[in-house]
Formats: sequence, structure tokens, C-alpha cells
Amino acid sequence: MVKNNVGEFTADGKVFRIEEMFPKRDLINYLWSESVVCKCNQFGFGESFAGIGAYRRPLDNGERLVYIKDKTSGKLFVANRNYEKEPFEKFYAEVGLGTHRVVSEYDGIGTEFTICVPKEGFSELFRIKIANRSPSARSLSVCFFLRPCADLSGHASYGFGDFDEEIDGLYYPHEGFAIETDYKHLYFAASERADSFDVDTATFIGYDSVAYPAGMKEEKLRSVGSTFQDFYCGALRFETELLPGEEKSYYFVLGTEKTHKACAVSAKKYANAAFFEESVKSQYEANEKMIEVFRVNTPDEYLDIQTNVWLKRQLSLGKTWGRVYGKGFRDVMQDITAFVSFDPELAKKRILYALKHQYISGNPIRMYEPDFKYPYMDGAAWIPATLLSYLKETADFSVLDETIPYLDSQAEESVYSHTERGLKFLLTSRGKRNLILWGGGDWNDSMNNAGMLWKGESVWLSIATYKAVGEWMEILAGAGRTDELKSWDAARKELKESILKYGFENGYFIYGFNDYDEKVGSEDCEEGKIYLNPQTWAVLADILPKNQLASVMDTVEKRLRCDFGYTQCAPSYTHGTDKLGRSSYFQPGLVENGSVYIHGVAFKVVADCILHRAENAYDTLKRLSVYNPKNPDSGMEPYAVSNMFIGPENRYRAGEAPMSWITGSAGWLYRAVTEYLLGVRAEFGGLRIVPCLPAAWNGAKVIRKFRKATYEITFVKSDKNRITVNGREIEGNFIPYQTGKHSVICYYKN
Repeated sequence: MVKNNVGEFTADGKVFRIEEMFPKRDLINYLWSESVVCKCNQFGFGESFAGIGAYRRPLDNGERLVYIKDKTSGKLFVANRNYEKEPFEKFYAEVGLGTHRVVSEYDGIGTEFTICVPKEGFSELFRIKIANRSPSARSLSVCFFLRPCADLSGHASYGFGDFDEEIDGLYYPHEGFAIETDYKHLYFAASERADSFDVDTATFIGYDSVAYPAGMKEEKLRSVGSTFQDFYCGALRFETELLPGEEKSYYFVLGTEKTHKACAVSAKKYANAAFFEESVKSQYEANEKMIEVFRVNTPDEYLDIQTNVWLKRQLSLGKTWGRVYGKGFRDVMQDITAFVSFDPELAKKRILYALKHQYISGNPIRMYEPDFKYPYMDGAAWIPATLLSYLKETADFSVLDETIPYLDSQAEESVYSHTERGLKFLLTSRGKRNLILWGGGDWNDSMNNAGMLWKGESVWLSIATYKAVGEWMEILAGAGRTDELKSWDAARKELKESILKYGFENGYFIYGFNDYDEKVGSEDCEEGKIYLNPQTWAVLADILPKNQLASVMDTVEKRLRCDFGYTQCAPSYTHGTDKLGRSSYFQPGLVENGSVYIHGVAFKVVADCILHRAENAYDTLKRLSVYNPKNPDSGMEPYAVSNMFIGPENRYRAGEAPMSWITGSAGWLYRAVTEYLLGVRAEFGGLRIVPCLPAAWNGAKVIRKFRKATYEITFVKSDKNRITVNGREIEGNFIPYQTGKHSVICYYKN
């Protein structure tokens, strides 16, 4: 089993057990459905919300606490939190496929607290299992406490909280003037009626602490409703007798509905054992389906666990919820590109829905649900790659003829036209050097004032546009629409000339020119002399001969590498300038100002593989690993990817990894391993296999489900490259698609 200082994976890699309950920082997990997202740390604490259209309707926020009180001795403890760090016999959490479980044992009482989000409804589910492990009968009070988000308007006068007979649980309506959602009613119910309750935080906790609240010191809770509260609580308390070895389970639901009547119906439907167990099962099965699409067995056990299970799970959060706080257009597009093999049908729906958030000018909105309209310029550059990945996975070229409206026009046009408008928007948004205008920013969100006078030009965005036009040409060729290829190729070549003339100097690519004609990411700059992304994307775009690109990447190795990855820029900015934007004001080593921004480093792994620099690619993955011995206490969850490692120039927290889960890194790392390191890539007519495996590996195995076929691929070191399919050698590295099961042996030489 793969283990580190906070816990270990099970043998199959599908569960991570957090054994250190008080690590450097909270270890985060997410549970979700199409309608609800629930965040929880190792104790099960967190916030949740229901996505009702573009509206984020909060459900609960903060502590979720399981209180156990021995009625004979009066001893009280919190089973899932252990505030006083008492000597619990057991105390760990399990991060599973769609569940989060906190297990403890103390004073002869075993407790399991499990959270799950069901596939249906605007709700979240909880199960509390109590077991008497002592040799004598126990008389216990069990109380489940959480913080429901009842106030939707800031007007406490609208609402109340109380026990409701029809719901058989707690009820928090918030009917008022101009509430943003119809889902104004919140309920908190259990599988059996509570013996007492409280909705008032002031009376439940009192002047005491959440660890030893006033309400739990009494024989029963107050069982009185309340109104005019900014922050209600939900506390349901049960009195029970357990014989030695006996156990009891309670099931809970917190949810929202449009009416009181609907709350009562949902409470009855969701707060029971059968619904909870079915929800756990369906979440597990959905994740298993993802796992089966691509399975790998390599000499690197942790890489296998990441690739087979957890990168898929993390990017699945992205495919449903973007970055949780909103759905960034570029973020959604990248996630679709990575998850298309798991669910091509959903990928198509997501593409069509995302393109509705494109202006008729061709430029997409930066983020939707909620809308964020700052004039970023890179959105359209991501469309061709996303379409291309869908088309290669499915060969469904009919998607190009699907019609959808624009953000600012109900006139429907085809996906083909949306893509074309996007590229033409970029190609006509040019500065005096004939490079693409920077506007409010490109991939680097924090260079948000380099081009707001509409003079600044982004070399990175110009490279990305060059790449996007090439992908569009590949789509046109695949669709048989070859009559336009010549004009697109001419536009691409013209752009390339400008990129190489103005953007390439001293053996690497600068980032751009701001509104004041000042270079950014150049040797001429005082700080931020070189940036990672223009170098890696030059490789992704194939903008120079391979030997020159290799030289560019050598520069990356010399100037941007550190013990735990590659910094986004170097040196970090130490003083801000409005001529660039907020990134220059960030402290050195933070986010776009010199951190190891993992999303950008994932581009670097792909670039290494394209240049067949296997050792560089694999070394980069090892540097990013939570098991990197040179950065053993980053704080990053072993089952998730963070947004960044704080860079080496930071004085205080270098190497730490905050901001987990909410990043495009997972999808790009997944693609880096599956499509580039292992080299198994979908094409319009089949699979292409171009491995780039490190010399230390003796081989690897892959199972890839592709359309209605399954390919079992064995990689074998050899003195030359060749491939056999079902025992017969083929020419080259392309395997034409055929249904059924196929045995593939890929002989490769390093």
C-alpha cells in the first residue's frame, strides 16, 4: 500500500485512509452530483450548495458534529472531531469514491460518520452508526449538529426555524421580497423522530464552546423554535440504550425545496437506510465506470493510483462544476478534453452548453454561472482542441452542424460557425506587431492589466492561436471540408512569422508586450525575465523545428526548475506595477508570480513527451508528487492535485501546496500520463501508440476502452519500435478501429 505521513491508500487505490487527523492543513474532499456540491475536510466539516441554474443555493456551512454523551457518567465527546485530542482507540477518515467516512472509537463507543451526495435532489445525506464495544449496557445521548444556511437575503426578519410535524424534522423557510431563487425552504430530517432539538446556536452552544455546548450539558435540548436569526443551527438529539455488541444507525438529510409540502415529501424519501445505501452504491458504480475506461499498470504504484482513480475523480468534479465557484469557459473546455473518453455523450452536451456563452463576436465569456465578463481574450483558442478530442474519441462529425445561440444573440448558428467566429475574432484582434491583443488577460488570469488599453500583445496567446488554427485545420481535413484549408494555412503562417520575429529572442519566447510597448518575460526585464508557458506551448504548437524546441526546453530546465517542479516565471516580482496587473503584486512565489503552478507544469510534461524527453517528463511528475522526498510535507492531499506549490522564492511557505481540487491540473496531468507518457491517443479512425517511457521502467500495461472496442496493450522494451495486434505486426504506430477485444504488444526502444 502507498503510504506517507498522513495516511495510506488501500491495495486497490480506491480509498485513502487519513490517519493523521491533525495534519499541516485540512485535507479536503469533495462529494457531488449534478445538482449539489459538498466540501468536507478530514473531520467531515465544510460547506455545501445546490446549483439551481446559475444560482448557488447554500445548504450548510461549517461544523458537522456527532456528539456522544454517556448519560450515566455525564462524559461528553465529539466522535468525529476529538477537540481535546483525547486518546481515542481509533480515529481516522476514509476518502472513498463518492463518500467520506470518519471512524472513531472512544470510551467503549465506536462511531462511523458517513457523508454522501445522492444522484437526485437538492440534498446531502449523512449516516451515523453507533456501536457499543464495552462489556456492559450503555445509556447514550446521540446528537447530530450542523449549520444550515437558511438566510438567502440578509433579512433575518423573513425566516424562522422550528420542528415541523409533517417533515418530522427541522424546517427553515425564508419567504421574502425579491429572493433570487424559488428554493426558499430548507429542511433537516432524520430516519426517526428526535427526542429533542434546537435551531438556535445561542442556546445550543451558549457561552460555552462548540466542543462542550450548553445544550449537551442538559438532560434534553430546548425543543423551541426561533426567528430573527442570522445563523441558525440544526441539532437533533436521540436517547438510546445499547447492549454490549449492539449497534444502531441514524440517517439524515439536509435539503432544499420550493415549498413546505415538497420538503415533507423529500424528507420522507431521502432520510432512510435504503435510499442512503442506494446512493452510496450508485456513486461507487459511476466512479467504477470511469476507472474501467483506462487502466494502467506501471512500476510506479502511486502514478497508477493517480491515473486509474483519483485524477479521473478530480477532473470529474471539473466536468460537472468547473472550478466550483464558477464555470470558467477555458476550464470547462480543458476538462472536456480530458474526460471525453469517460462519457462522450456528456462531453457533447457540455460543448454545446459552453458555446452558448460565446459572444457573436467570437470571444467567449471568461466564466459563467455566475457570469464574469472581464475581457479575457483566450477563450476561443481552447475550442478547436476540445472539439478535436471529442471528434477523435467518437468520429461524430455531426456535432459540427449542431446549432446553438450566442450569449448576446438568439440567432442560432452551427458549432462549425461558432468555432470559426472564435478563431476569426482572435486573428482580427491584432496589435502593431501583428500579434494577438492581450486585452484583459489570457491563460494567465493575473496579467489582467497588461492590455486593457488595447495595445498590448500576448506572445503566449499568439502561440495558442497558432496551435488552435492547426487543430481547426485537422478537424476540417477529417470532416472532408478541405476547400478552406489553404486560407487557414496562410493565416497561420502569417501569424507564425510575427511570433518568431517579435516573440523569440535569446533562445526562448518572451511573454508579450504591454500597452506601453514594454516587453514582458524578456531578458531585458528587471524581474519576470522568463515564463514557463510560452516555452511549453511553443512545443505543443510545433512552431519550431524539434532541435530548436529542445534547446528552448533546455533553457526551462536551467532557469525554472526547483526541487518540487518548475516555476511559472523567474525571478518573481518583488514590487507591483499597474502596467502588468495583479500578478506583479502577489508576494514572490505565490500563484502566477513564481509559484510552481501545477497546471503550467503539466503542459511541460506533455511538451517533454512530444520531444521524446522521457526522463525529463517522468522526473517532472516525480517532483510534483506528494511523495517527493525533497518536499515531504507540502500538505497536499495524496488523492488530489493542488493548484500550486508555493515557489522557492517565498520567504515563509516555500513548497507548501494550498488550493487543492479546484484546478485544471488534474485533466492535463491525466492526459500527460495516458496520451503522452504512455502515448495511447485516439484518432479519427483508431488508436495511435507513441510511448515515451523512462529508461528505468521495464515495461507497462494498459487497458483502453475505445468506442466499442477494448485494447489490452503491453509495452515491452526492445531494440526497435514495432507493434503487433492480435499476433500480427502492423506498419507504423496506428491501429485502425475495429470492434471487439484486441491484444496489442508495443515494442519500444528508449
